[in-house]
Amino acid sequence: MSSPRPPLLSGPFLRVTLANFFFFLNFAAFFLLPLRVKEMGGNESVVGAVMGAGGLATLFSLPAIGLFIDRAGRRRFLLAGAACMAVAAALYLFVDRIGPALFALRVLQGASFALAFTATTTFAAELAPRDRRAQALGVFGISTLLTHALAPGLGEELVRRAGFDALFVTASVCTCVSLALALALPRDALRSAHDRRRDSWRLDRAQWLLAVVMAFCGLGFGAVVTFVPTFVQSAGLGRVGFFYFSYTLTAILTRLVGAGVSDSFGRRNVIIPTLVGLAVAIALLSVASNVVALMLTGALFGVAQGINYPTLHAYLIDITPEAHLGRAQALFNGAFNLGVTSAAFVFGAVANEVGHRPMFLVAGAMPLGALALIYLIPGMGRAATGSPVR
Repeated sequence: MSSPRPPLLSGPFLRVTLANFFFFLNFAAFFLLPLRVKEMGGNESVVGAVMGAGGLATLFSLPAIGLFIDRAGRRRFLLAGAACMAVAAALYLFVDRIGPALFALRVLQGASFALAFTATTTFAAELAPRDRRAQALGVFGISTLLTHALAPGLGEELVRRAGFDALFVTASVCTCVSLALALALPRDALRSAHDRRRDSWRLDRAQWLLAVVMAFCGLGFGAVVTFVPTFVQSAGLGRVGFFYFSYTLTAILTRLVGAGVSDSFGRRNVIIPTLVGLAVAIALLSVASNVVALMLTGALFGVAQGINYPTLHAYLIDITPEAHLGRAQALFNGAFNLGVTSAAFVFGAVANEVGHRPMFLVAGAMPLGALALIYLIPGMGRAATGSPVR
C-alpha cells in the first residue's frame, strides 16, 4: 500500500509562496496606477509610457540576473527585490505630478520585480515534485492570483476612502512582510540544488522559441491588465475590481482543479486550447457592454490563463538542465515581461487613436501568434508528461 503524498504547501515551499503573496500585494496594487496618472492629467499614451517604464527596467535587469542567479543564490535576490519594492511604494507619497520622479520610481519597481520574482519562481521550480510539476506550480501561482483579486478591489476602496497615499503606504507595508518571510528562508535550501560552474549562457532552440511564445502571451495579457482599468472607467462598466475579481476567482479555482492536467495528458494537449481561450477572452472585451459581460469575459480569461501559464512554465522546466534553470527562468520571465511592456506602449497608442474596443480586438490576435509558434518547438508534440533532462 503506497504512502499518501506529502502536501505541496509545506516547509520552505510554503514560506516562499507566502513571500510571493505579500510581494505581489504591492505589485497588484499598482494596477491602479493608471487611475493616478489620469488624475494627474495624463492620457492613454502617458499611461502606457508610465506603466511601460517599469517593464523596460525589468527587461534590462533580467540578463544580469540570469547570469548571476545560478551562482549567487535566490535568497539575496529576493531580499534585495523586496526591500527596494517597499521603498519605491513609500516614495510615491512624494510624487504629485507626471515627471522624472514618477518614471524613476517605475524603473526602481521594475528592477525590484525582476530580482524578487525571478528568485521566487526559480525556487518554486526547484522544489516542485517532478511528477506533480504543473500542479505544484499552479498552486504556487495562486499566491499571485489572489493578489490580483484582492489588491485592485480593496485598493480601489482604500483610494475612495483615504486617497492614493493610503494605498502606497499599505503596499509598502505588505512588501515589508514579504521581506521578513524571505529572511526566514534557509540559505542552503535556496542554493543546494545548483551547479555553480561559470559556464556561458547556453540555452537550446526550444527554450528560445518558448520565450517568443511567452512574449506573444505577454502582449495579450499586458493589453488586458494595463488598460482594463481605464476602459472600465471610460465605458461606465462599474468598478475595476469586478473584472479582476472574476478573473482571479476563476483562475484560482482552475489552478486548484485543473492546473495539473498536463502532468497526465501532455503539455501540448493543454497549451493549444488554452491559447485559443485567451484569444477569445481578450477579443470579447471589445464587445463587453455591461458588468455581467465584463465579469463573464474576466472568468474566461481566468480559466485560460490559470491553466496556460503554469503549463508553459512546467514545460520550460521539463526541457531545462538544472544547472541552467535560473537563466532559463530569467529568459522565460523576461520574454513574458517584454510582451507586457510592449503592450503598454503599442496598445496604449492604439487605444489613444481608435479607442479601447478595437484595441482589445487586435490584442486578441496575440495568443494566436503564440499558437502558431507552438508547432515549431522541437519535441513539443512528444511532451506528454514531461521528460526532465536533469
